[in-house]
Formats: sequence, structure tokens, C-alpha cells
Amino acid sequence: MKNKIFFTIFMFVWITLIVLNFAVKNEVFSEQENRYLAKLPTFSIEELLDGTYQEKMDTYINDHFIFRNQWIKIKSEVEILLRQTRN
Repeated sequence: MKNKIFFTIFMFVWITLIVLNFAVKNEVFSEQENRYLAKLPTFSIEELLDGTYQEKMDTYINDHFIFRNQWIKIKSEVEILLRQTRN
């Protein structure tokens, strides 16, 4: 029973995040990182077959997931707390 409850909660959170990812407007430029974010790649069979499309889509998803700026801030603060010299 505990597994079913955990699975249900996990799936609800996961589906909610996916829906929010599609609902939120994508940014073009990240002021925190001082760089332009990846654009949604255009699909082509050639790029799909040679793996380029998947790489571009991976970069796009990494640049545009929900609450991205907050995750970057948390990561930076943890690195500061751990006294990592490179951030």
C-alpha cells in the first residue's frame, strides 16, 4: 500500500512538472549565466539518425526546465557552503 501511495504522489508531481514546463514561457537570455539559452531544435531525419537532434534537444531541455533559476541559485549556495572554489 505504501508503494502505491508513493508512486501516485511521484507520478502526480512528475506530470505536474511536465505540464508546467510546457505552460511557462521560455526565456531567450539567462542573466544569471550571462548567455543565450538554447532554442528549440528543428526536426530533421538526418539529425535524428546521426544523433545531433537528440543532443540539441537535451541542451534545450536543460536550458528550459521549470524553476531553473531557483535550482541554479540553490546549487551555487550549496557550492559556497561546501567551500568549492569553482562555481
